[in-house]
Amino acid sequence: MSELNIIQDSTELRKLIAENPDLPIVVMVGEEAAVEGWSYTYCTDVRCEVGEVLDCECPWEPEKVYNDKIEFEEDLADYILEENEDRHHRVTDAQLERILKVWKDTYSQYWRKAIIVRADN
Repeated sequence: MSELNIIQDSTELRKLIAENPDLPIVVMVGEEAAVEGWSYTYCTDVRCEVGEVLDCECPWEPEKVYNDKIEFEEDLADYILEENEDRHHRVTDAQLERILKVWKDTYSQYWRKAIIVRADN
């Protein structure tokens, strides 16, 4: 019988935990990890890093967990523009920057440092 080699080297994860014992561990699973009809899926591509996650809901996508501030800010800007279009308001670049700053300041308290484990296939 041949080995499946499903046991991942955990050296990097152990190192990050030892260096950051007080940080929570967050697992981020990629789109390719889910297999329809299976409760759990083994992931072949597993990576870990210390980073930040946004630990709150966002009105434009309540179930999404952000771990990239640039992606968050782009989605936030899109949300602000769409909300104002729905109200038939045109937002200038200067207004958008001011509104973005207020929202980013509001959300800044919810960014949490964590050990992030990424898993995908």
